[in-house]
Parts: sequence; C-alpha cells; structure tokens
Amino acid sequence: MTTINALTPNADTSGVSTQNSINANFDLFISLLTTQVQNQDPLEPLDSAEYTNQLVQYTMVEQQVATTEKLEEQLTQLKTQSASQFVNYIGKEVTAQSATAQLKDDKASWNLDAVSAGKATITVKNSEGAEVYQEEIDLKEGDNTFEWDGVATNGTKADDGAYSIDIITQDANGEPFAVQTEVKGKVDAVDFSTGDIILHMGDLKIPVGEVTGVNGIL
Repeated sequence: MTTINALTPNADTSGVSTQNSINANFDLFISLLTTQVQNQDPLEPLDSAEYTNQLVQYTMVEQQVATTEKLEEQLTQLKTQSASQFVNYIGKEVTAQSATAQLKDDKASWNLDAVSAGKATITVKNSEGAEVYQEEIDLKEGDNTFEWDGVATNGTKADDGAYSIDIITQDANGEPFAVQTEVKGKVDAVDFSTGDIILHMGDLKIPVGEVTGVNGIL
C-alpha cells in the first residue's frame, strides 16, 4: 500500500516558536501602551513625539506579525507543490546515492563506481551496525556491481531488511581509492513529516536529494 505522510512538519518548529514569540510581544506592547495612556498625568500628558514614536513601533510589530503569517502560508503552499511533484515517484524505481540496500528474496545489490581498478574488501552490516558478512572482490575502473545473497559469514540466512556496506580499497600501488555507492529500489511511500522529503523503499529511507535517477529519466 502506497502512502504519503503528512505535509506539515512537527508542531515544535522554529517557525511556530517565532510566531508565538512575536504574538506574545505584540500583545504585551499593546497592553503597556494602553496602560500608559490610561494612567498618564493629565497635567503632564505623554509627549506627542514620544507617543508618535510608540505608534510607529506598534505599526512595525503589526507588520512583522502579518509578514510572518504570510511566510507561513507560502511555506505551506510550497510543501503542497512538493507533494504534487514527488507523489509521482511512488511505484517507480529510483537510483540513489546510498551505502544501504534492501535485502529481499535472498538478494541485495549495490552499484559501485570506482575511480581506479584494484581490490576491495566489502563488509556487510545490519541495521544495528553489526558485521554479518565480508568478501574481497576485484573492482575495475568505472561501474561495478556487488550482490549479496543474504547468507551470513556463519552460514545462516539473514532476515530481509536494510543492510549497509563498508568498503576498503587498494590499487596496484597499495593506495586506497574512492568508490561511490548507489542503490536501486521501488518507492512505496513519500514522507514529509520531518520537513524534509524522504522516499521510502521498503526498509530504506532515502532523502530525495540523494536521488540520481528515476526510471532513467534523470
């Protein structure tokens, strides 16, 4: 079942806190100004210039409140537009920069883009960070694929879920080289609840900024 989580971020956000702070200061300002006018000495009334200055401050605070409310409205509209855009990812296969892949039906796969040829020791870890499997492979410069059948080092079959890899490399001169890891998966949910856009692919949670391809479109 595909889902899209709430577009509105958690209530305890900086925007809400700022708005509440502004409103509180605004109410306090009005209360103080009213009290000052009501209790002024009739023989020595409030100086007109000072009163005008306070009215200007009142107007500035009022404008700040209105501006903040307008920005909140625009933010909500942007989130709605994002929902309309990224809902199209649901049901499609995406490619993303990630060291974590989904083990399903005895298969987990990673794309490895190596800047050099050489040896690589790949360590597979579960979601708790514990090592479950290790293998040494040869890498060619450019695109490579590492597949794991879900069988742990001790011979037991690992449960389906999210698994990550660590890679230690060594070229012909004994020097390490960089490897970029990517994974593929079908998007089954889009989550906006944290304020960021997170794509769910089974147990994987991929920030949309890490996506490099959608069905070959990007």
